Amino acid sequence: MDELSPLATELLRGVTDEMVTEAAGFREDMVEPRDAAAEGPSLESTPFPADWRASISASGYEFIVRWETGGKEYYEGVIKGRPIWPKFASGITIGCGFDLGYHTLAEFREQWGTRLGAADFGRLTATLGLKTVAPNREAKVARARAFVRSLSDIVVPWNMAIEQFDNSKYPKILRQLFGALDNVDKLHPHSRAALLSLTFNRGVPFQTPGERYAEMRAIHAAMKSGTSADFARIPQLLRDMQRIWGERSSLAERRRGEAKLFEAGLDEAGLAQSVASLQVSEAPAVLEAAPGLLSEEPEGTELEQTDAADDAQEAADFEAEGLESAGLTAASVHWNPKDDEQPDYRHLDTSLAGRSFELVPADLEALIAANEYEVRPGKVLFALRGASLGGQAKRESVASVVITDQRPDHRNFRCIIGVYDRTAKLLWAYQASTVPNADFVFKCFRQAQAGVAMDKLMGNILPTGCYTYTVGTHHPGKPNEIPTVLRLSPTATGASKVVVLRSLGDVIYDRFDAQPIAIPADNIHPGQKSSGFSSAGCLTLPGFFQGGQHSGIWKDFRAAAGITANSNGNQYSLLLFTGLDAAIAASVRDGEHATASLLRLRHGSQGPRVAALQSALGLAPDATQRLGPVTRQALIKKQTAKLGWADGIYSPAMDELLGFNIYALA
Repeated sequence: MDELSPLATELLRGVTDEMVTEAAGFREDMVEPRDAAAEGPSLESTPFPADWRASISASGYEFIVRWETGGKEYYEGVIKGRPIWPKFASGITIGCGFDLGYHTLAEFREQWGTRLGAADFGRLTATLGLKTVAPNREAKVARARAFVRSLSDIVVPWNMAIEQFDNSKYPKILRQLFGALDNVDKLHPHSRAALLSLTFNRGVPFQTPGERYAEMRAIHAAMKSGTSADFARIPQLLRDMQRIWGERSSLAERRRGEAKLFEAGLDEAGLAQSVASLQVSEAPAVLEAAPGLLSEEPEGTELEQTDAADDAQEAADFEAEGLESAGLTAASVHWNPKDDEQPDYRHLDTSLAGRSFELVPADLEALIAANEYEVRPGKVLFALRGASLGGQAKRESVASVVITDQRPDHRNFRCIIGVYDRTAKLLWAYQASTVPNADFVFKCFRQAQAGVAMDKLMGNILPTGCYTYTVGTHHPGKPNEIPTVLRLSPTATGASKVVVLRSLGDVIYDRFDAQPIAIPADNIHPGQKSSGFSSAGCLTLPGFFQGGQHSGIWKDFRAAAGITANSNGNQYSLLLFTGLDAAIAASVRDGEHATASLLRLRHGSQGPRVAALQSALGLAPDATQRLGPVTRQALIKKQTAKLGWADGIYSPAMDELLGFNIYALA
């Protein structure tokens, strides 16, 4: 497996290979899941989600894979991919925990018939149904050991084993969970993963009589109730199951980990509920715009910006705090290693990740058209989150730029900010940053853990989209003010309401994080540091404003954009994409991808398709037909309700998942 998430690392810290081996041998007397079709609509269950792969969190998946498969190192180093007998009540087991003793020939053929060679498949069928249980257990054990010796030349490679797990076993067990319990869709993905781990291990005897299943029945009752109070009882019920195997057993350790994982979900769900209630209280104008229906807001506001990083105060804050929170520190902060978990990347084809490509003006024009943006006249600013100039600091007044897709790290300039002259068809590109630094990612997390109000938090990431920036002052009226920067605002002194991403439950941004409406000072300004950059959410370029002078790459960027001391009030459109967005646009130009692969609606999109989306989301008609914070919030709410996660970006694939058929419009 790749590097584990901080939560999975914490949950699996005490889990050894010996524990995994011991746990693999345990087999509950499985109770067959009930047949929904046979029992009719009265069956208590949760509808199976359309995007089932997104039902559990990455941390939960890592937890399950470790316990169920041991992970790649264990699989290749300990069991070496061969058929094994894990002892206790198990049978001959292949791949990632596929116990042939508990499967029929039809099930074996369905899941392995196209994966194994015919000869190996035929030899393994002799082990079907062999479980080392009474009666005559000793004879069955002898047979199992003989099978292990005779089948030792059969090897199932890790790639085949984990593919079978991901595409056959995992969805089958997940479907059993959703079919057995009510209100699974109301749980946070961490909590769902905890119950899925339980189901992998014990099956679905949630209504089976007997003392052995007392906690399982109690979980069934809590899920049927569907209240927060009853959900909060489940972690202790998981811990109570330790009585069955003893507190020092491997399965007791697994139950304790599941309890902690469920609690992590409760914590993050509680924070998300706080976000939702705060959003309603912060936006009365939105609620009053049309009785009964929300409508999109005007772009600007004269309220004060939040999330304004004070680089002078920053060092003092962190020196004074020097803190860790929930076992994490600023050193724990890193970019999400899984693109599918990061909202800016989940909707993209990641087959081009890491590619070097040539960016030309036509690629930016293709992205503008595909995202249905109406950009302001004059020079256009662009930013590529996670992109490199190949070791160069800048490229100026050129017809094309060679770029390599990469990922940010919250510490170094690993993005690009540039200028596009649409008239001259020329590009200026500078190595820069579009993400907050690690200190402020951690600060936001720590503040959230301490109960700081949402509108007082420091630290966010601005999602991809098209935003209006106006030349004005950063930190106006303060000792560290910086004149003639670019403010996220349609006026020189105002601010914009936008949806931002805040990581409240950990220090890695993902698709389960809070996405509140905020008024952030996500301005474009110099990094103000000799190493790294000062940012609680701002977009920054290497350089300084000191002694009344602009310097460094920041100075070069200002010149390229045409910003002078007299530019206050001048407006620009900023196209914020990822380097991967740009790589896909280049591949469309080269004929490698279809134009449809670029189609998106996100912040700043405008036109009839946005109006159709607003109508499908139940919003009041908006004359501007603009996708702003209210529309994005409504989309996030819909995604979360139907899919269990949200990225706030509308693609043809999302159109299919939500069933709106908006991209069917001519």
